[in-house]
Amino acid sequence: MNIIDVVMAAVVLGIIGLLIGALLGVASKVFQVEVNEKAIVIKELLPGVNCGACGYPGCEGLANAIAAGEAPVNGCPVGKEKTAKAIAEVMNQ
Repeated sequence: MNIIDVVMAAVVLGIIGLLIGALLGVASKVFQVEVNEKAIVIKELLPGVNCGACGYPGCEGLANAIAAGEAPVNGCPVGKEKTAKAIAEVMNQ
């Protein structure tokens, strides 16, 4: 085994790593998913029990529906009035 072989292998692996890193960087921008910031805040306000009592598959589903205007701010029966008021402030209602 020659030192040149070791250096050449390291250079080839480094170049491959840089190419894959660049491709992953481009892919992360091309396939980026838009996130509704209000839905994130609303999800944090919800109790997080994922019980489905609201009719959605969990707290994240309800948060997305409230942020999109498809569900009422008091849609969580577990969170009661306190949660509904906090969500209404986020939604400016």
